[in-house]
Amino acid sequence: MDLAHELHDLVRTLDRWAEQMLRPEGLTYNQYVALVILDQHPGITGRTLSKSLGVTEAAGSGIVKALLNDGLITNDATPGSGNRRQLRLTSAGVDKSAHGGRLLVHSLDDNARAIGIDPTTLASTIRDLHNEVRTIRSDTPKDHS
Repeated sequence: MDLAHELHDLVRTLDRWAEQMLRPEGLTYNQYVALVILDQHPGITGRTLSKSLGVTEAAGSGIVKALLNDGLITNDATPGSGNRRQLRLTSAGVDKSAHGGRLLVHSLDDNARAIGIDPTTLASTIRDLHNEVRTIRSDTPKDHS
């Protein structure tokens, strides 16, 4: 069994599962993550949001447009600032983000508990592993064999 393969496969499965869970709420997974990011970093630009989501600026712009149209975020850019956006959640966006979070978190925690794993301990272990990987890896992959 290969740890890297299992983790990548788990992430793909979780992404598909999250899309299915959020679809009835009128959200894609990237839209939900955008709401979470904006909740934690109000006033960030569309460019920064796109980079944080790991999508192109064009894709990020589409996500922002959909969230603006649904009244979940606002653009508080000052007049004369050009295309630079300052994005913030509306109260509806805060509610939608919180509801989506409850849907996703509780189900995965329940899955972990069902097989005898404490979700808090597992989350801590994954965080430690992620921090270690970030410490030893740069933007350019290196062979550590």
